[in-house]
Amino acid sequence: MNNNSKFAQIVTINGQPITKQYVASLDKKGREDLIEPLFQHFRSQGWMYPDEGDSIQEEYQKLINHQPDLSSNILYNNSSLATNICKHYCHNFYLATEKNKPNMIEVFNDDKSLRTLIANRLGLDWYDPINNPEGVTETFNISFRMMVQGMRSKRLVPSISMFKPEIAKYMYMKYSNEGDTVFDYSCGFGGRALGAASCNRKYIGTDPWTVDELQVMVDDLKLQDIKLIKSGSENIKLDENYIDFSFSSPPYVTDKSVIKEFYSKEETQAYAKGMDNFYNVYWKQTLDNVKYMLKPNKIFGLNLTKDCGKMIQMAVDIFGNPVEEVNLRLVRSHLNKKSKADATKYEPIFIFENIK
Repeated sequence: MNNNSKFAQIVTINGQPITKQYVASLDKKGREDLIEPLFQHFRSQGWMYPDEGDSIQEEYQKLINHQPDLSSNILYNNSSLATNICKHYCHNFYLATEKNKPNMIEVFNDDKSLRTLIANRLGLDWYDPINNPEGVTETFNISFRMMVQGMRSKRLVPSISMFKPEIAKYMYMKYSNEGDTVFDYSCGFGGRALGAASCNRKYIGTDPWTVDELQVMVDDLKLQDIKLIKSGSENIKLDENYIDFSFSSPPYVTDKSVIKEFYSKEETQAYAKGMDNFYNVYWKQTLDNVKYMLKPNKIFGLNLTKDCGKMIQMAVDIFGNPVEEVNLRLVRSHLNKKSKADATKYEPIFIFENIK
């Protein structure tokens, strides 16, 4: 993380840096008096994307050095290792949302939402020195990075998933060998590409939306053996028995036809032409293509929540029952007042063997 970037720079109002210590020293009125000048500052500044700059290569080196524990099938899904690289290059991440909900840029551009967010970052949501004295210390350095983080903590935007490069590296090391060719049927925001490159796998990935941004990432970091294809996976059928391992996290569509995350309104998106096309064209052809390309007895991995039963069953119909699961442990933010005490849950990666 580049704490010297403009994205992470602490805001100064009237010569005073708005640090967490300074905010903690203010009473309720003092914090409320900061809302308007902070609002005017962010309005004048406008939306910003992360500018990690010189820290990108350092962060990638940390991913290369990271050695996952391959003996465990339960992984924490809260790692931030190398996710800043994905956010630095994939600006489309900030446009992703859920149905009928705003994305991050829309929240920032809405005056009421921006003021609500500023109040939250000033600790006003839980400022109660009598009944909750410990909560008074829950303050933050006010920066654009902290504003973006607050959108998710405050639940002003959905918590859009970004596959963690650290978990991708675990998957590639556990289910393939160095030098193997791996296929990602939904590139997303680049976490799996980084994971593959960090452990010397030959990565082929396809996506109709993010490939242009990911190509810049590949070029800047000088990643080796990365091939990106700007297309939907239903259209990609490489040579038979060419791939050593394939896994991804495709668009989540539940059995109630709920699309969990909307990435864009482009016609290239798998869900854009309706549910019949999603299942019988996009998903069916993707599964058929992967089975054809994947070598016998090699592994197909599928990251979906269990309420996507039809998608999972279609994979079972092609590959047979999963031989095991990798479970990603999810923990909700402690800053969300609606969070329950027992807020831990798991999301599976289903592991199938390609029997031919």
